Amino acid sequence: MAAAVLVPFAAVAPAQPAAAQARTLTVATDGSDSGPGTVAAPLRTIQRAVDLAGPGTVIRIRGGTYDPDVNIRIEKSGTPSQPITMRAYDGEHVAIDGENMPNTPAPSGESYPRVERGAIHVSGDWWRFEGLEIVNGPYGIFAIESSNNVYKDLVTRDNYETGLHLVLDSSDNRVINLDSHGNRDPRKNGESADGLAIKQGAGSGNVVTGARLWNNADDGFDSWDFLTPIRVEDSVAWGNGFDRWGFPGWEGDGNGFKLGRGTADHVVNNSIAFDNAVGGFIDNGNPGSLRLENNTAWANGGSGFVFDRSASTLNRNLSVADGAGVDLGSSGGSGNSWDLRDGWSNADLVSTSASDIKGPRAADGSIPATDFLRPRGHAGLGADLGEDDGGGGPAPVRHEAEHAPATCDGAIDADHPGYSGSGFCNTDNATGVAARFTVDADSPVTAALVIGYANGGSGGRPAEAVVNGSTTGPIPFAATGAWEVWATTTITVRLDPGGNTVRLVATGSDGLPNIDYLELSPGEA
Repeated sequence: MAAAVLVPFAAVAPAQPAAAQARTLTVATDGSDSGPGTVAAPLRTIQRAVDLAGPGTVIRIRGGTYDPDVNIRIEKSGTPSQPITMRAYDGEHVAIDGENMPNTPAPSGESYPRVERGAIHVSGDWWRFEGLEIVNGPYGIFAIESSNNVYKDLVTRDNYETGLHLVLDSSDNRVINLDSHGNRDPRKNGESADGLAIKQGAGSGNVVTGARLWNNADDGFDSWDFLTPIRVEDSVAWGNGFDRWGFPGWEGDGNGFKLGRGTADHVVNNSIAFDNAVGGFIDNGNPGSLRLENNTAWANGGSGFVFDRSASTLNRNLSVADGAGVDLGSSGGSGNSWDLRDGWSNADLVSTSASDIKGPRAADGSIPATDFLRPRGHAGLGADLGEDDGGGGPAPVRHEAEHAPATCDGAIDADHPGYSGSGFCNTDNATGVAARFTVDADSPVTAALVIGYANGGSGGRPAEAVVNGSTTGPIPFAATGAWEVWATTTITVRLDPGGNTVRLVATGSDGLPNIDYLELSPGEA
């Protein structure tokens, strides 16, 4: 706790218990759980703050190491308009160390109760976790049947299972700028400790952006038996699957991005897998129609791309210096390095130095901008984490019209191909009908909102944007020529910190066009 807020003990009035559902609660290593949870008289344990929190509460954790004897359990939920936030206090370094918890590690070959998994165990919805480091836990974060959560600017390292693990029915979760490394599983000899796993469940709208996943026992990213599409973008996985701990009977798989087993049409864009023990990007027996665009595999022990058991589409991907050639089976695509020519080598790359991509993140939390593995003379090929693409700036956040918390005054349909996600909003034909989205902002910002739509009618379908109850301007929604022809239009709005309600409201009697998504691209503040 900062010295500026300390006063002589004799002058301090008896502390009062913190009020339930206080808007802000502060935790510090020298606090007291009988205190009010203010900056001057903080709580001592994170669990006490969780117990007192309600919708809209912000839990601010002062710098230091917190080493509880049992895991932190989050079993309550915020709301769409009032999520609960747990974050480091004003950029201070916060470490949650699980070494004193049970099952660190669990005995070899044995299981243990799910509620004991994770230094932070999450079974609630509508939470935001920001700026925390979680180490030495029985899993770092273990989230089970939890949705609409944001995991941002986290470090999960050296845990005794996967760093960040989402399991069972889980939807509309966002993982942003995660660093997850050195996670291992002595009880399974490396078989299941990944950097990030979204496994054994279903749920739409899960998105991973800007993750770095390295030196984990099993894989960088694993979507084993998750049966709904996951979107991964602008992420990097390296050094996974090597036995760095001397385990007997090593069983680590060693892939950068493992995208199976169950049927799901996962999407991976603008990501890099390098120096993994076995594969770069693999379908792992997923028979679905995956889509991979502008990814790069380099110097992996096996193949850079293995999609021989799926019907996937691969476009503009790059494979160089991997231990084996690509293995596509019946999967197809175009513009990939293997479509262009044979014989790619390191001499075809601008840089093979990984120092930038492994270095400190940018001030906004993004992966450092770099020319690492960019091909010479092929601007549109492979992943690009340079200044203008990928790293170096905030990534767009897409909100699908068919996924909660979005709502539609009409029906979610899927009868006109070409849309993003699993459907689109088809409103009733009436004035005043709307498609509603909730858009998060960390601070006041002027932002560009890109709207995907199709208008197969003979003329425009006028509408207006209403943000937090205030009309911001008209949207013409010009005709696109057919309902299968999708287009975008962009509006500029002012967003407040927290959740913002954005409504697209029809001002004509034909209602809105079909609305596919709303995508946030941060602009000038």
